[in-house]
Amino acid sequence: MSLSMPTRRLVRGATSPTTTTLALQQPSRSLSTSPSRPWFWSKKEPSSPTNLKDAITTGTAEARKSLISKLQSRSEAPAIFEDEVAPQQQAVTEKEAAVLSGDQKSSATSGPLTASQKAAQPKTFTRLGGSLVKEALSRSVDPDPQARVRWERKIAIRQVKNGTDAYSLEPRLARIARTERSLHSKSPWLPTSVKKLVHLARQIQGKNVEDALVQMKFSKKKMAAEVTTQLKMARDLAIAERGMGLGQGQEGKMEIQRKDGKWMTVGDRSKMYVAEAWVNKGPVRAKNPDYRARGRMFLKESPSTSLSVVLKEHKTLVREHQEREHRRKKQGPWVHLPDRPITAQRAHYSW
Repeated sequence: MSLSMPTRRLVRGATSPTTTTLALQQPSRSLSTSPSRPWFWSKKEPSSPTNLKDAITTGTAEARKSLISKLQSRSEAPAIFEDEVAPQQQAVTEKEAAVLSGDQKSSATSGPLTASQKAAQPKTFTRLGGSLVKEALSRSVDPDPQARVRWERKIAIRQVKNGTDAYSLEPRLARIARTERSLHSKSPWLPTSVKKLVHLARQIQGKNVEDALVQMKFSKKKMAAEVTTQLKMARDLAIAERGMGLGQGQEGKMEIQRKDGKWMTVGDRSKMYVAEAWVNKGPVRAKNPDYRARGRMFLKESPSTSLSVVLKEHKTLVREHQEREHRRKKQGPWVHLPDRPITAQRAHYSW
């Protein structure tokens, strides 16, 4: 089917150059109905921060002074405790001014001071210009007074709750930890088994450190040398760290009975003894083959064991003896037939 239309009508319907130019000048619109830039894009972007070096070098004198004052101040925004610190700062400033004025008056009236007079006067400023006034120093020592008050309140509540306050009863364990010294020492893993090392631990348990060292010196066991080394290290740590065994407990001789029933004389209560000694099973050091009959093979494990000791002073033995005596006296005399109410009465025999 052919289209019958005059040629001049086709030419008239064609796009004119002006229309083409206007169409090219109009911006292209996307198919989406949403705007190309959301509403929050229209806001102005924040300007980039000014370079500090440029502000100091190229800025005006007033701008440089204001910038330096801001940098020298403790905080650019108002401080949290400004209402508490401001009166203290004002009092410090007034006191420093009074001190300075007093120094000036004294120097004007009495003339130049001698070296001895200058040394006798209290120093109010350091060599670098810092203030030595008590209120000024308190700002450095106590910069956050409210936090300090909260911490003191928490500690006071904890003391009252645990019974460690001066007006309450101190717990027994807290009193023992405060008045008596002790040291816990653990050796590294030793190349031996638990069954072999436990005999040496039982041999030194309950003895004085000197007696335990003598026992290990004449022992035929291979690990006795290692036990001697660990005892000496624990003794030296107790003396250096805890101040034990320095002869500060000279209170006269006293006869006490130990827990095992043996009696002993205590002269120097700061003398050390092995209160506890035990062994701990460690990891396997190696596994070696053990060839048996009929072509069988097993693995031999090389064990490792550590020795732990607790050193205490004879003051602990005295305290334990006194506690046992107090409990024994509190029980009262032993009665063969105590006066108890008769219960479970029956009219017939129980068998």
